[in-house]
Amino acid sequence: MTEERITREEFVMFFLAESHNTGDSTPYLQAEGARMRELQQAGIVETVLLKADRSGAVILLRAADAAAARDALSSLPLVVNGITSFGEFIEVIPTR
Repeated sequence: MTEERITREEFVMFFLAESHNTGDSTPYLQAEGARMRELQQAGIVETVLLKADRSGAVILLRAADAAAARDALSSLPLVVNGITSFGEFIEVIPTR
């Protein structure tokens, strides 16, 4: 699945999402990385930070609303295969 490149002006909100792993992510890491790169190239995912204890990640993304942000991350292989889940999507405001 590949999204069309979206310009920054089309996004009106930034969201911070934290994932929580509940299983072994190892079998899905290659596919997860590929999908994350697609979301980054599409301008949806801005930054991905791995938690130091490897229990999940913190992701900064752009979307029209929280539902669109959740939809984008629901396509990640770790989510599709039930290995990770996202709780609240927190709207954040970048400082310039």
